[in-house]
Order: sequence, then C-alpha cells, then structure tokens
Amino acid sequence: MPLEIFYPGLRGVIAGETNISSLDDGLTYRGYCIHELIQDSTFLEVAYLLLNEDLPNEEELADLRSIVLDESELPEQVLAILDGLPMHVAPIDALRTGITTLAHFDLQPADGPLQGGMTQAVRLLAKAPLIAAAWHRGRRGLPLLEPQVHLGYGANIMYLFTGNEPPVLFERAFEAALIAAAEHEFNPSTFAARLAGSTGSDVFAAVSAALSVRSGDRAGGGDDRVLDSLEEVETADRAVAWAEAHSDPDLALPGFGHPVFKDCDPRAAALETHCAELAEGCGHASMEEIADAVERAVWEVRTQPANLDWSFVRLMHYLGIPRDAIPVVFVLARMVGWCAHAIEQAETGHIIRPRARYRGVEARPYVSLASR
Repeated sequence: MPLEIFYPGLRGVIAGETNISSLDDGLTYRGYCIHELIQDSTFLEVAYLLLNEDLPNEEELADLRSIVLDESELPEQVLAILDGLPMHVAPIDALRTGITTLAHFDLQPADGPLQGGMTQAVRLLAKAPLIAAAWHRGRRGLPLLEPQVHLGYGANIMYLFTGNEPPVLFERAFEAALIAAAEHEFNPSTFAARLAGSTGSDVFAAVSAALSVRSGDRAGGGDDRVLDSLEEVETADRAVAWAEAHSDPDLALPGFGHPVFKDCDPRAAALETHCAELAEGCGHASMEEIADAVERAVWEVRTQPANLDWSFVRLMHYLGIPRDAIPVVFVLARMVGWCAHAIEQAETGHIIRPRARYRGVEARPYVSLASR
C-alpha cells in the first residue's frame, strides 16, 4: 500500500473548490476586493453577491430588502422556546436552538439546498437577528422590538439589540464590520456547513452545524477576550512589556495570528479607519492608542499580525454593542457565507467523506467471554 501523507487538522489540504471567495493575495468575494466592498457597498448587497453570481442592480436590491422586511417575524413557538432556556445558555447556543426550531416552521420543510437554499437563506437573513435580539433582550427583562422599515439592515440589527437608532457614522461602521465578517473560505464552521450541504441537508441544518462548530472556544470570530487584553495592558507605554510577557508563539493571543494571513489580515486593515473614527468620536481614544501600541509590539515580539477580531471587537465595543452580543453579531454576518457554501457544495453532487489513518492495535485473535 502506498505511503499516505497525513496533514494534522487538514492544514494546507485542498478539500474542495469554490467560486465564493479567495484568500490568495488578500481577500475577494466572487472576485471583488474586500476593501472596495467595505468602502462602497452595503451588507445586503454583499449578501446578494455571496448567494448569487454578482452584485445586485437597484431593482434586485430593492426586492431583497422587501423580502427581508416581509420575513422579519418569528413564530410564537420559537419565542416560547427561547424564553424557556436556562439563563446561562450562551447567545450563540441560544441562536442555534432558535434556528433549529425555526426550521420546523419553514415553508419548504422538505427542500434541500438545491431546491430551497436561496429562499431559506434570505429568510434566515431576516429572522436570525430577531432570534439573537430576542434572547439578548429577553434575559434582561427588556421588551422585544420590531425592525423599522426606514432603517437599513445593519441599523436594524443595532436597533433590535440596543433600542437606539444609530447615527449614520455608526451604521456605516457596523455595516463595514458585517461585510468583513461575512465570508472566509473553508474555515472550520464553513466547512461544517459544506459537510451538511454535501448530504443534501437543508440550509437550516447547515447553519446549525456551523453554529455548533463556532461555539467551541478555539473557534475564531468575534472573540471578546480582545477587550481583556486591552484592559490588561492599561496604557500604551506598557504594550511592549505585555507583548514580551506573552512571547510564547504556542500561546494563543486573542486578536492575533492567522493560519493563512501571515503578514496582514486584510479584513482587520479595512476596519482600522472605522475604529479610529469611532474611537475619536465616542470617547475611546485611549483604548485605540493602546490597541495601536499593542499591535506594533506583538508584531515585533511574535511577528504575528492582528486578525479580524482585533478590529471587529473594538469596533463593536465603540458602537455600544454589549460584550456578550459581539460573538453573535459576528455569526449573524457569517451566516450568509455558510448558506452560500452549503448550496455550492450541494451543487457539486459530491458527499464529503474523507478517510482516516488507523493507528490502533494490530490484528489480534478474538477471546471468548469465558476466557477473558
């Protein structure tokens, strides 16, 4: 038997093909540079792009907005199940429970990703923020809110969580963060969605699988421990000493390092301008100064770039998003990427079924129960 090469964690293995995004020479969504999308597009435009072949025209975007607003309602049974969950349940786990329950009330219960994937994905765009916000506000004893017709998609998410309509500067920064988090090739949670899609599972099942993977504490995306690091450093002049105290490259450092981007995470870089603008206008200039110093120090000590979490989490903090809601806001953005990948994998007709290298005991004779 020929020698089989083993790649722990499948690092470096090409496990499939995709037309959705590329990490080569930066990050592109269906060929469009992430910097240009963040600068010039809205999240719903990018959602349409990821689910389809190109950016929408005005009529297509208006149709998508209309459908999302029309679908922005939850069955009472979903709200009742959320209300019955224990208080200690994490927001992402509550979201997963809500989406799994929501699937039972879908209009296309028997349709897999090829038949109903697109329409189910749009319904999730409309309903997932309602689930997340219902859990967030419900356990704080706050009344649930309904999306406002005059607000954009990102502004409505902020309103559902905080009860405040964001100013234009806030809305634009929030949408930029959603776009940056929307898609990232074959990361673990996305690969889980593709695995579900490969079997013909519906989009709800694919998203639930991705959320299960994302709930692990080693999964990236909206890691709010970034705020702990900034609080620990305290002042910019302590950044180098702090980085030296965390110089062990095997020690994971929230907000730094990436398995693909070794020199610069383009998503983090694209959000830095928004971070600086918000910090200056919201009274967080000192935190932003510390963040800049830490980023330079970590690069000098560990040669690791800041990843998306470093800027995403700060941005959410400056926008007033409660800390425990930051990871769930991240997955609300990433959900559209999961849906796109589940559909794409289903279209290939290939079930994902890798092999394993056996490393247990060699063949041995069976011993009867009486002789053991």
